[in-house]
Amino acid sequence: MRARTHSSTGKLEMDYVVTPSSVRIARVIVSAHLNLWGLGQLADGACLAVSELLTNVWQHTRPNQLGQRNVHVTLTRTPDGVVLCVHDPDPRLPESVRTADDDESGRGLFLVQELAHRFGVSPSPSGGKDVWLSFLNTTGSVSAAAR
Repeated sequence: MRARTHSSTGKLEMDYVVTPSSVRIARVIVSAHLNLWGLGQLADGACLAVSELLTNVWQHTRPNQLGQRNVHVTLTRTPDGVVLCVHDPDPRLPESVRTADDDESGRGLFLVQELAHRFGVSPSPSGGKDVWLSFLNTTGSVSAAAR
């Protein structure tokens, strides 16, 4: 797995090569930062979302000339929670699909939308697209170190 991470107060950025086995590592990094910021209660939803979004990149985007699928993941602390954004260079916007009750896949984007307070997809000015979600801290408790 190849990744470059940069963390500053209230912001995590990862330049990431997505592989089937690397998705778990992104979840661990996101969870660790949320716990560091005193927002561990948001970890389950945010980790599921990052997992689904990176898996979608792996399954639905075209690899670059090196056969890689690169993303830029940003997790930003906000006054009322966090915003997660996954940028990939493929300009095709994701589409929700209808699934039957016995389908084993196809529900990820719907699930991510249900978990998040807000959800959006937009073409990126630098090319590709941004898929973003916000998660609210409904408990109201944030450690002083995280502010």
